[in-house]
Amino acid sequence: MRLVIEEDKASNSYVYKTVNRLTGEVIQQLPRDQVLKLREQLDYEAGAVVRTKA
Repeated sequence: MRLVIEEDKASNSYVYKTVNRLTGEVIQQLPRDQVLKLREQLDYEAGAVVRTKA
């Protein structure tokens, strides 16, 4: 396994990937692709995905 750290220019944050050295397959990525896509939206607000009130 190998850790790859990349800067995501669109969201102005870092992306951490665990990559299989033999195959190049991404095993895990933080934040996930879905979260990065949400951050690209103009109306995105942190915490908007999770309801904080019961």
